[in-house]
Amino acid sequence: MLDETESVTGAGGEGEEARYRAIVDTAVDAIAVIDEDGCLTAFNPAAERLFGYAADEVLGRNVLMLMPEPHHTAHDGYLARYRETGERRIIGIGRQVEGLRKDGATFPLELSVAEWRAGGRRFFTGIMRDITERTQAEQRQRLMVNELNHRVKNTLATVQAVASQTLRTSGSMDQARQALASRLLALAKAHDVLTHESWEGAEIADIVRQALFAGDQARVSAGGDSARLTPKAALALSMILHELFTNAAKYGALSGESGRVEISWRRLDEGLTVAWRERDGPPVSAPDHRGFGSRMIEALARDLDGVARLNFPADGLVCEVEAGALSLSGGGARRRAHG
Repeated sequence: MLDETESVTGAGGEGEEARYRAIVDTAVDAIAVIDEDGCLTAFNPAAERLFGYAADEVLGRNVLMLMPEPHHTAHDGYLARYRETGERRIIGIGRQVEGLRKDGATFPLELSVAEWRAGGRRFFTGIMRDITERTQAEQRQRLMVNELNHRVKNTLATVQAVASQTLRTSGSMDQARQALASRLLALAKAHDVLTHESWEGAEIADIVRQALFAGDQARVSAGGDSARLTPKAALALSMILHELFTNAAKYGALSGESGRVEISWRRLDEGLTVAWRERDGPPVSAPDHRGFGSRMIEALARDLDGVARLNFPADGLVCEVEAGALSLSGGGARRRAHG
């Protein structure tokens, strides 16, 4: 409420002063008035709600009681400097400062200050608004932008590596174009799964499901324990499965009519194991040299904090991936999940 000894209008009588008092008392924003010594002379109901003090607890006391450090120490010096030099740092400008509630909690507030005179004395009216929610929203936005920047850089690095290796190992530009488009599509599908989960991770069953080639679902069986992967691990496993499916469709079990693929995974205390087994396809023999697909699978396994092993028994390719604990997002009980 306004100090009974001062009029905010300077003229106009009691009726006009009462109207101004009503405006101040019903304002949504907190309003406080101090004299040039920093003592509070007015404190409206919104200010009472904001700081947790009743008006009679603060009137006549220094406004420093509403300020945490370093604003507390700096304020008296600011007033003295203003009286001596006229230098303005807040008056007529406004700024974000910290407030101190009665219970000791600090919070961000937006403060604008106006100067006025009455009865030969100088006063300062501060209008304050709690901006905690706005500040938190801005912090969340900064975190999201930083996280997005990090993900985009990682994705671009993956695309760069895939493109470079694809061009280096392809026999022609047509082959390179087709292989690159297929690998980027696999990456995009994994991104879709993660986006649906707000990039907080993904269930391995969902990653396996999105990696299935169209038309091959009937010949692929997949299942294992419930396990949630980190975004990085989900992308890596998606690319590994893409390479295995591509190879199976061209040369392995899925290149004929009778072949099939079994994918299984098991949650361990120290991580996760994923097994790929091809059956009933063309006879298999170990290659004379490691191709791009094999090297890529082994490199991607490192993003799973683990290793990948490729074996070539005659009845079908076997790939075993051991993923470390860092590839898992969160805990949770083990349970069977089938894709």
